[in-house]
Amino acid sequence: MAWAEDVWRNQFFPQPIRCPQCNSTKLFKDGLRYLSDGTSIQRYLCRKCGYRFSETRLNKSNKFQHLQKVDKQILNSPEALPFNCQGSHEASSKAPSAIKAVQTLAEVETRQEKPMREGTKLSEAEYKGRITEIAWMLKKANYAEETIRMVVSALRTLMSRGANLSDPESVKLIIATQNWSENRKRNVANAYNLYAKKYGITWEKPKTKISRIIPFIPKEEEIDALIAGSGKKLATYLQLLKETGMRAGEATRLKWTDIDEERRIIILNNPEKGSHPRIWKITTKLMNMLNALPRKTQYIFGNPNPRAIRALFCNTRKSLAEKLQNPRLLKISFHTFRHWKATTLYHQTKNLLLVKEFLGHAEIDNTLRYIQIEQALYGQNSDDEFIVYGTSDKEEIKKLLSVGFDYVCQKDDILYFRKRK
Repeated sequence: MAWAEDVWRNQFFPQPIRCPQCNSTKLFKDGLRYLSDGTSIQRYLCRKCGYRFSETRLNKSNKFQHLQKVDKQILNSPEALPFNCQGSHEASSKAPSAIKAVQTLAEVETRQEKPMREGTKLSEAEYKGRITEIAWMLKKANYAEETIRMVVSALRTLMSRGANLSDPESVKLIIATQNWSENRKRNVANAYNLYAKKYGITWEKPKTKISRIIPFIPKEEEIDALIAGSGKKLATYLQLLKETGMRAGEATRLKWTDIDEERRIIILNNPEKGSHPRIWKITTKLMNMLNALPRKTQYIFGNPNPRAIRALFCNTRKSLAEKLQNPRLLKISFHTFRHWKATTLYHQTKNLLLVKEFLGHAEIDNTLRYIQIEQALYGQNSDDEFIVYGTSDKEEIKKLLSVGFDYVCQKDDILYFRKRK
C-alpha cells in the first residue's frame, strides 16, 4: 500500500533523479541495461562520487536498483575515464534510500495533526505535505486525475502568490487581486474549500460569477490546415477530434480495444465530466490513419496524459501560424474542435437532441449555446439552396437516402427529404 501511494504521489510531485549514495543530481547517462524480456532501463553514473545505478521498471517510482560502485575518482580526470566508467570492483547490496521516505509517506493518513490556532503559518514543507494529503484523499475518493491536478495546481499557485493557507482572509485577498477569469477564481476557491474542510478551517467562499463566453469557431479549411501540417501521430489525434468531438482527455485515454476496425466504430465508455457514453462511426480516412500508428501500448496515443500531446500541438500550431501567416490558428485549442463539430452538426441537421447525444451532454442547457452560434455564422435564413423531395414509397426513400438526401420531417404520411445543391 505504501509503495502504491508513493508511485501515485510521484505523478503529481516528481522529484529529480538523485544519486542514492551521495544524493547529488549531477549525473551522466551511462548507457542502457537490456533485460531478458527485451526491455531496457537507463543506467546512470554519478559525476560527484562515481556511483553507478539504474532505474528499475518494477514500480516506476523513484526507487533505484544499485548495480555497481566504481572508484571515487574525479570523472573528468584522464585516469578515471578509460577504466572506471565501465569497470567495477564490488556489487552494492545497500537498500535504496527511498524506502525510509516511502515508509514515512505510508504513515501520512494515520498521523495526528498538531492543534494550532487558525491563521498560524506553517513551514513550506508542511504545506506541501498537506497538499499531498489532499491529493491522496481525492484519489481515494475516485476523483478524476485532471481534477486532482487542478486542485494541486491551484493550492500551489496560492502559495506561490504569497497566500497563507492557514488564513482564509489571506487566501481571499490573493484570489480577489489576481487577473483571473471568473471561472478560474471559482476553481481556485473550490480547491481551497477542500483544503479548509480537510483541516477544519472556517471560511466563506468568495462570490464568483459563472460566466460563459462564446467560443471561437474556425473555418474547416483552417482545421484541415492544422491537420495537414502536423506529424503522423498528432494529425491522427486532430482528425479524431474533428470527427467525434471528443474531449482531449477522452481521446488520449482511448485504447485499441475501443475500436471495431471491421465496422469502423469507436466506443467511449469512460467519458469525462459526467457525460454519457458515446459511439461513433468514423471515416475510412481516420481508420487508415489509426492503423498506421504503432501499437506499443494499450493506449492508441501512447501516453494517457493529454499534457504531452498538448505541448506538441502548441509548438506545431505556432509554427504553422507563422508559416501560413494566419494568426487565427493560434486561437484553436483541442476543445475548439468540439465546438466546431457541435456547431457544424447542428447546422447540418437542425436537430438539437442529436447534437446533445453526439456530444454526450447530460443536460440540454449545455447544447443550447450552439443554436445562437450557428445562427450567427450561417444566418437564420440560410442562403443555401436545397433539392427537396417528398414521398411515401419505400423504394424511393431508399434511393433518396443512398444518394445523400437527409430526412427532414413527416406530414400527412409523406416523408420529406432534402439535399444541398
